Amino acid sequence: MDPAELQRRLRRLAQAHPGEHPYTLALRLQVKTGKVITGQQAKHILNRLGYDRS
Repeated sequence: MDPAELQRRLRRLAQAHPGEHPYTLALRLQVKTGKVITGQQAKHILNRLGYDRS
C-alpha cells in the first residue's frame, strides 16, 4: 500500500470514529488492510494531515 492510500484510509477511519485514540485507529487499519503501523505512526500521519481528534 502506497503512503497516499495509507493516509486516505487512516483519515477515513479517523472521521468514522471521531475522538478515538491513534493506537486504536492503527489497530482498526491493521484489521481492515493487514498493514501494520504503530499508534505513534498513526498520530504522526494524522497530525501531518491537520486532523484534530476532538
